[in-house]
Amino acid sequence: MLIHAEVVLQSGRGNCWEQWTRIGTHARKTGSGATRKTTRREDRRIVRQALVDPTVTRSTIRADVGVAIVPQTISRHLVEANLKSKRPFRALPLTPEHRQLRLQWCQARSTWNVTDWQKVVFSDESWFVLGTGDNRVRVWRRSGERYNSPHTVLSHTAHTAGVMVWGAIAYDSRSTLIVMRGTLTDQRYVDDILRPHAGTFLNGLSGAIFQQDNVRPHTARVAQDFLRHFQTLSWPARSPDLSPVEHVWDQLKTADAIVSLCT
Repeated sequence: MLIHAEVVLQSGRGNCWEQWTRIGTHARKTGSGATRKTTRREDRRIVRQALVDPTVTRSTIRADVGVAIVPQTISRHLVEANLKSKRPFRALPLTPEHRQLRLQWCQARSTWNVTDWQKVVFSDESWFVLGTGDNRVRVWRRSGERYNSPHTVLSHTAHTAGVMVWGAIAYDSRSTLIVMRGTLTDQRYVDDILRPHAGTFLNGLSGAIFQQDNVRPHTARVAQDFLRHFQTLSWPARSPDLSPVEHVWDQLKTADAIVSLCT
């Protein structure tokens, strides 16, 4: 008995042979296949919509074009124009001073090699929205355009309902994820994160350099007193994108992995 794959294979061979004997070639005829549901003008209009407003949804495009087409058809036309649906890059608003300090920080470490960076332990807290949030926003963009202004969503400090999660990563190791319920105060940062988790993690790594951003609990005297026993890395304000730990948060938010930790 032939399995399904063998039937399909033999059927395909038979079709090719039949076409060869009939027209002398097995190549697909130009213009063959399913009939396009849209005109060339409508195709251009679909692409123009995504270029003008990268956050436009397929349902909005369909309503504007005025043609009864399924969302997959719209996606296909956009892919033909090298436009794919991606999550937007989220950035904090920067002043000229912020930009200058970021540049100086990068220039000061431009000679660091792989061995230098392998010593750094990147830490961070991230806010996870439990339920519907702005993480559903998508943008249409081409490859290499992630950081372009139209494809960037500005993030602000206000949060919707959710939980805060702390974590740290090193070159070949990582900390446990700590779910923080309630407000992260200066003392809680030391008692719930630095002393039981970050300190232990750093002590297990030879020559570790601890990185954290400049939010109030991190720069508080009680936190700085604790960190006097460790080597730390200065950090420019409003620069989460300089830390690779942001990629970890991005993956976790995409997979909704934090929900399982909180339920």
